[in-house]
Amino acid sequence: MLRLWLTRRWIVGTLLAIGFGVACFYLGRWQWSRHIEQRTKVAAIEQNYNAAPVSLATALAGGPLTPERQWIRVRVSGSYAAEPDLFVRNRALDSTLGFEVLTPFRTDQGSILVDRGWAPNARSAATVPAVDAPPPGPVEVTGWLRTGEPSLGRDLPAGQLASISIADARAQRPTLGADNVYLVLGTQDPPAPRSGSPVRPLPRPQEDLGPHQAYAFQWWLTMPGGLAFAFWAMRRELTQADRTPGRQPVPARPRRVRIWDEEDA
Repeated sequence: MLRLWLTRRWIVGTLLAIGFGVACFYLGRWQWSRHIEQRTKVAAIEQNYNAAPVSLATALAGGPLTPERQWIRVRVSGSYAAEPDLFVRNRALDSTLGFEVLTPFRTDQGSILVDRGWAPNARSAATVPAVDAPPPGPVEVTGWLRTGEPSLGRDLPAGQLASISIADARAQRPTLGADNVYLVLGTQDPPAPRSGSPVRPLPRPQEDLGPHQAYAFQWWLTMPGGLAFAFWAMRRELTQADRTPGRQPVPARPRRVRIWDEEDA
C-alpha cells in the first residue's frame, strides 16, 4: 500500500484531503465565532432589555456601544423634527416585507434617529407607505439604543435606505448628530396621533442561539473525512487489483547481499 500511496496520483489526492481538512477547520472556527457573537447578543438582550432606563448622555458617556451594551434602555426628552421620515427597505415582520420608519428626534445632546417601528410595503418599491405622524411638541421617549448598521451602498429613491446606516441617513438629514447610534422606540408620551396608518412597534428581538455551535462541531468532526476517504479508496484499489485475473505480481526487490553473507556461503 505504501508503494501505491507514493505514486503521483495518490500524493496529489492526499494533499487534497489535507487541504479539505484545513478548510473544515477554518469553517468551524468561523461558525464558532458566529456562535460567540450570537451568545453575546442574547446575553445583552437578557441583561439590558428590561433594565431601568438611563439618560442618553449616560449611555453615550462610555464611548461607542460595545456588543455587551447593545439594547441598553434609555429615556430621552425632546421633540421630533419637522422633516419627512426615512424608510428602511426589505424589513420583515411576521414573514411580511415592509419598511422600518426612522424619524429624527431632537434632544439637548443633538439629533438622533428613532426607529418608530414597521409599516407594510406600498404598491411599488419606489413608493413609501403612508404612516401616522409622530406626536408634536415635547415628547418623552423610552427605548433601546443600537449601533448603526453598515451601509449597503445602494442607490435608492430619496427618503429610502437599504440599511439603518447613520452615515447614509445623515446624507439625507444633515442635522443628525455624530454618534453612530439610533433608538428603537419602546414607548412615548404623549403617544402618536392615529390617522388610520399606524406604525407597528418592533417586537422584542429573538434570543435563539441558532445552529452555529452545532455547525462548528460538524465541520471539525468532518476534518479527517478526506484522509479517511483517501485511505479507503487506496485499500479498495488494492483489493480490486488483487481480484483481477491475469494480474502480474509485483516483483520483489532483490535482497542486498552483505559481505558476511557471502563468507558464510
